Amino acid sequence: MARRTIQLAFALFGLLIDPVMALDEFFDSYQSGSCLAQGNACTASVSGYASHFYNPAGFTRFRRKNTELHLVVGEAQTSGSTAGIVLENKAIGLHHLLSPFQDNPDQYQFLSISTLPAITFRNFSFAILGNTQVAALSNGSAIDIDARQDIIPSLGYSHAFAGNILRLGISVKGLYRNQMKGVFQHSAINNLTETELGSLFREGMGLRADTGLLLVLPHRFLPTLGISWMNMFDTHFQETHYLNSQSSGAPEKIPQSFHVGFSISPKFNREWSSTLSIDYRNIESYYFPWRKHLHIGLELQRDNVLFFWAGLNQMYFTGGMGARLKGGHLELGTYAKDIGAGNSYQEDRRYFLRYTISF
Repeated sequence: MARRTIQLAFALFGLLIDPVMALDEFFDSYQSGSCLAQGNACTASVSGYASHFYNPAGFTRFRRKNTELHLVVGEAQTSGSTAGIVLENKAIGLHHLLSPFQDNPDQYQFLSISTLPAITFRNFSFAILGNTQVAALSNGSAIDIDARQDIIPSLGYSHAFAGNILRLGISVKGLYRNQMKGVFQHSAINNLTETELGSLFREGMGLRADTGLLLVLPHRFLPTLGISWMNMFDTHFQETHYLNSQSSGAPEKIPQSFHVGFSISPKFNREWSSTLSIDYRNIESYYFPWRKHLHIGLELQRDNVLFFWAGLNQMYFTGGMGARLKGGHLELGTYAKDIGAGNSYQEDRRYFLRYTISF
């Protein structure tokens, strides 16, 4: 018992140590695989359930006559090194991954597993996101880590004005988060049990609001302009102990962010159509180089059944494909994020797989 107490004390003390490395990427509660395959450029082109996390005005773009119900949804995103560690250790629990992360120093680790059942009408949607995510970078003796579990019920509504030219939307979310974030010494945390590790987490609940607009010009060769304001006025948390009785303190706030974009959707014939989109995301972080804000995407689709995606996410190649068939929708692809600190550039290549049963 005394040894465990000393280890926990050293782990908490590690939060006061200046980071020897940094997790320096834009983190979001959820990012759609199909959007990531299009360079994450979806502010002006998103529709359906993904509008909750990109631009709530996108609910007006949902044109199906019937209700769409995503009943079973599973999605995984991972970097190549993390996928190898998970497969080798046959585990995804954080307490199982700390030692392997230490054994692979200077390799950025990322793993995100999500489920997002949703029901969507035109102008309205309700969804519940469940997400487990870990991003980590170890130098062999200390690890900079951001591990979180989120549960986010989300209610969204949008409305069109001025003959469908101007479209406004809002999405209100209740956000539960259990988060371990900071720099820790491996010697202090690697041998902790799952329960003991829980004392290094912070648990809390918050209320989040996102809003957005679309300006849809009345010609198919004219662009649609999109603006979104996410985590309006910042999302703050109140400390709770509902699912993690060992937690101490509330998670840090989620700062607000602003994104702008445009898209055009030329149609080649009755079968094939396309969407070209460009985003400039996280405008508030003006001190980062322009390429860390720039996102470019292209989608080709055939009869709303086959989808092919390509793009540039922060000037790194992205691509993927999807098939929407009876009995299940399958999406897979690759993208990369810039994880370089400050003005430096460093690519982290990742892969995603999503399977959905919809009605």
